[in-house]
Amino acid sequence: MASLSRRTFLSQAALAGSIHFKTSGTLLTQTVALQNSLNRDPQNHNDPHLYLFLDNADVLHKEHLELSMNRIYKLPKPVLTADRPWEGERAQAWGSVICEPDGLFRMWYFAFNTERRWDELDRGGYCYAESRDGIHWEKPDLNQFEFRGSKRNNLFYSCAPDGHNLVDEELARRGLGLPAMDENGVLIGVINNLDGLTVVRDDDDPDPQKRYKLIANMQDHRMWAPYYPERYPNVSSEQVKKSSRVFGQYLDTSPDGIHWTRRPQRLMAARGGDYMMVTRDHRKKRWWLNERAHDQGGRNASLRTSSDWKQWSDLEVIFGKDSDPNFNRTFQWHGGITPFNYGRINVGLLEKWTLSGHGNTCELVTHRDGQSWKRVFTGSPFLDVGPEGSFDRILAYPSHNAPIRHHDKLFLFYTGGGSKTDPNKGTPMSMGLATLGIDRFAGLSNWRNLPPGNLITKPVEIPYAQLAINIEYFEYTPMRIGISHANGDRIEGFEIENSQIPVQTDQIYSIAQWKNKNSLSELVGKKVQLHFEIQGASLYGYKFLPHL
Repeated sequence: MASLSRRTFLSQAALAGSIHFKTSGTLLTQTVALQNSLNRDPQNHNDPHLYLFLDNADVLHKEHLELSMNRIYKLPKPVLTADRPWEGERAQAWGSVICEPDGLFRMWYFAFNTERRWDELDRGGYCYAESRDGIHWEKPDLNQFEFRGSKRNNLFYSCAPDGHNLVDEELARRGLGLPAMDENGVLIGVINNLDGLTVVRDDDDPDPQKRYKLIANMQDHRMWAPYYPERYPNVSSEQVKKSSRVFGQYLDTSPDGIHWTRRPQRLMAARGGDYMMVTRDHRKKRWWLNERAHDQGGRNASLRTSSDWKQWSDLEVIFGKDSDPNFNRTFQWHGGITPFNYGRINVGLLEKWTLSGHGNTCELVTHRDGQSWKRVFTGSPFLDVGPEGSFDRILAYPSHNAPIRHHDKLFLFYTGGGSKTDPNKGTPMSMGLATLGIDRFAGLSNWRNLPPGNLITKPVEIPYAQLAINIEYFEYTPMRIGISHANGDRIEGFEIENSQIPVQTDQIYSIAQWKNKNSLSELVGKKVQLHFEIQGASLYGYKFLPHL
């Protein structure tokens, strides 16, 4: 665990408003370097040799062990706020944060002015920022879109065809917007609003001009004229019908994530959803598209998949009216799952929208092939709101991407919503940062005053000569591990009584060793069972590594 003293250190660092990361120990340094050499993408966590204990899929037997959620650490202050005139009072993660292979953090976010002052119709937009550490962000002048006569701003996208930054309602009233192209490239109308923006880097696309992709729900807001006639006067029923045809999920492309074609093409018509996100399924070389559909009496979390950005699977409701007895009574699912590969399984962050509008959080969910998505700790937030007076008191929603691997931490960026201070404005929102130890979502824990915990795994094939154990100690009783044949027979030299794993509280992983065995080289290619004996600790998982 790190130890309790390590937790105290991290908490104190966070209260100071920053975290200084230190890669502790030779093993951790080498492990991180190895991980980076094997996989340069800090958001690709697919690893067939990493076993996590988020369910019982790899467990043959266990006793005196309880699955427990790891604590997530949040910086008490936001890392990015709406502090520019064009940003209004909201800077929110209805957008993306990615980390390039060279370590540059990049953020595409939505800024919004809920006051809607008609003398300032150019407030709100789609903005860009970057950082070298994920904590301190800069908003560069992109010189692309005009705001009050100047292009010195960080706006990277606008629905106005003339390059001005105007709120969508004014564009809609004027009948303006970007050309909306259907799946066949046929012009079907105009787009004057984007919602649920996601930016991804696609290294599999052979065209470098399409390296970055922007996916969003796009609309012609005149479709809402029957519901808001005062906002959109003199809109005919025929125009409402035409505008409704535009409603859907669209794709735009860019060579650098800054300069976009601004001729978005529809991926599919929306199924009532007005919010979506896209993440990469590296294991199956496809994309997940999360859509917030409204066809079950309220917001639900639904998924589509595609391997080519052209053909998409039918929308599948993952969490809807049958997922919880309180669905549509006290809460709905807000937007999606934000799925990503992690180790040998899939992990997601399920957004939960309370109907009271207070305490909107997300839960941890998992998925394995051939099974349905499951809530790991039903009803318990993984990313929770903050205390009274905090910037994230009202809501805490993740950005539209997988967590970012940064040294021995996972970075999870999220939108934090605070309490209203102005009755004429909406909930203020800022970008927050949460962290947890790498690979440490949840673990099998043995608590104080319990007999030692025992875990026997289902047979696994050993691919490499090193076995790294991800364990966090509450006490200082060394964990022990034994290896047996797949049928349970002992293997000489690898018995649990010969285990010699030192208690190391300053690093994430420890290498398994035995009295006369420092590696698994003689067992590579064989199927074995692993036997863990744990006391006063949480076992998060294990992985096989080549010789360090």
